[in-house]
Amino acid sequence: MRLKHRPQLNSRNQHGAAFIIMLVILVLGITTMFVNSLSNSAMQNARDRVTAESLAQAKEALIGYALKVQVSNSNGCVPNCPRPGDLPCPDTNNDGLQESSCGNASGSTGQSSRIGRLPWKTLGLPDLRDGSGERLWYAVSNNFKYSTRTATLNSDTPGTISVFAPDGTQLNNGASTTGAVAIVIAPSTAITRQDNILQDRSCTVGTNCTTAEVCTTTPHTATPKCNPINYLDVATLNGIQHDNASFIDSSVTDGFIQGRVNSYDPATRTDNILINDQILPLTSESIMLGIQKRVAAEVKNCLVDYALNNNDRYPWAAPTSESGSNYNDNAAVYFGRIPDTMNDTKSDSWNGSSYQMSYQWESNCNTHNNNTPSGWWLSWKELVFYGVARSFRPNDTPPSSFPSVCTTAGRCLNINNATTPAKFVVLVAGKKLSTPNQTNRSANKADRFYYLEGGNESVSINPPSDTSNTFVLSAPTDSFNDTLIYQ
Repeated sequence: MRLKHRPQLNSRNQHGAAFIIMLVILVLGITTMFVNSLSNSAMQNARDRVTAESLAQAKEALIGYALKVQVSNSNGCVPNCPRPGDLPCPDTNNDGLQESSCGNASGSTGQSSRIGRLPWKTLGLPDLRDGSGERLWYAVSNNFKYSTRTATLNSDTPGTISVFAPDGTQLNNGASTTGAVAIVIAPSTAITRQDNILQDRSCTVGTNCTTAEVCTTTPHTATPKCNPINYLDVATLNGIQHDNASFIDSSVTDGFIQGRVNSYDPATRTDNILINDQILPLTSESIMLGIQKRVAAEVKNCLVDYALNNNDRYPWAAPTSESGSNYNDNAAVYFGRIPDTMNDTKSDSWNGSSYQMSYQWESNCNTHNNNTPSGWWLSWKELVFYGVARSFRPNDTPPSSFPSVCTTAGRCLNINNATTPAKFVVLVAGKKLSTPNQTNRSANKADRFYYLEGGNESVSINPPSDTSNTFVLSAPTDSFNDTLIYQ
């Protein structure tokens, strides 16, 4: 039997086949790396979306909390009266509830208690987590903390927390007017901090925490699960150390730094993670406009309730020239501050046999208890102004032609950008501006220029007719921040 001759591959053919095999392996390897890279990138993007959504939800809940604080006409709780703008203390034992106090009024105690987890139960939130599955952390400015409160919270109250960008650029200065009022932090995965602390997020049930991982030690930070150092990171940039596990109120340099921040190691040719915390600041600008509207609404409620019980008429205003602790109404003052006492209003309502109007506020008014300013109102009374239409000024008889709604042009107050004229307006001054220069507000309390803008500062206190004045209702700008509501 004759065997067929099998041709032998020459060396050139062998090299070509080997090259093709190597090329296939290389392509497969690159493809695998590319697919893995896409997969890792997609996973990171998904985690980042979860983190961003949780941070945004937390911020909105904090703003809502600040705007809905229940105030009252109590005057015996200074300085601890609930105030529009109050923010909760952090949760330091991981039970989801704010602590009862986070330092004294001046902020000289309790600095470490002004950072902790977001009190999600107090805020009425679900158990928010970041993209790595960790609960959010939270820090609050001493000026805005719920307890124990400072004496003043109004348009001019700044936040006291400094915040820095990943490159070390300052975004919020806690020692000036740009400080953050609070921040929310997504801690992300555990790392080894730059100070060589390996983050330990454990707790032992029955020893230092409950089955729900509520820390039981005193202090709570003695349990790793409740120690911010095991969640929040540290980095030194431009010679300044930024430790997100601690901060100091009103410090220029001691604040929070936004991640991600990496450090390249040339020896291993790798990036080392220094900070992977994601931070969302809550600024005064994001919260104060809503607070001003809330304050204006409280004043409006007092005026409406007063008119309902006083022949649908409103009190005289207190002259802006009054700079004492009490504001008294003056006859024929159609525009000024909210009066504490209304003796001239009462006097002008005499009909020959009895007074038709009261000298004090009604019981449902939260700015005053009779004639005594409420504890929270003391912070705002200087910043709130009021104007009344001539047809609704104090008198001994009710308005005859339009008792409920102001629809007659020329007999009510003119407001630009408003659909109808008004029986009264309430104006709340925003924070003092640099243009126009209102920075010396505290020394010029009798001058409306230091509070109002756009024409509101120059309306007549005793105009010959209601059409002589036009009040300005407009969106806030760099040179205008008055809040106006009317009826």
